[in-house]
Amino acid sequence: MKLLFIILPLLSFISCSRSFKKDYEVVDASHKDIPEWVTDMHEWLDDDVDSEVLEKNRFYIYQSEAKNSREMSCKIAKAESAASVASEVSTFIKDSLAKSTQGDASSTNEGLTEYIQNDLYKEVKATITGIQEHRQYWEKRRFMKEEGAAKDWDGYVCSVLVKVPKSHLKKAFERTEKLLAKKLKDTASQEKVAKMMKSASDEYTK
Repeated sequence: MKLLFIILPLLSFISCSRSFKKDYEVVDASHKDIPEWVTDMHEWLDDDVDSEVLEKNRFYIYQSEAKNSREMSCKIAKAESAASVASEVSTFIKDSLAKSTQGDASSTNEGLTEYIQNDLYKEVKATITGIQEHRQYWEKRRFMKEEGAAKDWDGYVCSVLVKVPKSHLKKAFERTEKLLAKKLKDTASQEKVAKMMKSASDEYTK
């Protein structure tokens, strides 16, 4: 269950795509069959990934929009997968701050509130390291105007699966906690944030 929220966006995308008529056909691909990690990452993790690897890493997936170049499509997918990791972590931190049983220290600190709203994602993205490409799958799709596409053209879509060591994620939480602490003037609030961030880090990387 702890992996479920990682894959919900992907599952939502798959569910939505099934409800619409495809406006393309696949004319080439990196694999004969679509890899299981693309269609059901949760099942793939359970079936094919060693428990020791799961214990030490978290997995994320990102699919690019169609591009003219296969190389560009996969390059964008890899870059955006890193952005999606930062987005998920920063959202988790925001939610943890709001739900903290110790009280939301940001609620009485305008500087911290503004920082969380405007700068947290950027700072988290800068602190996360160790993102490694684990799998890649691309398709060449022939979009057809008669099937509903905006125009007739061939585009490449690339899916990238990345893994991040949990040790690196923990360090990202620690660095972010220090950045948050700098926005707080009193020791009590700093201690609340530190406790919350430790709890959030443990929950996210368990």
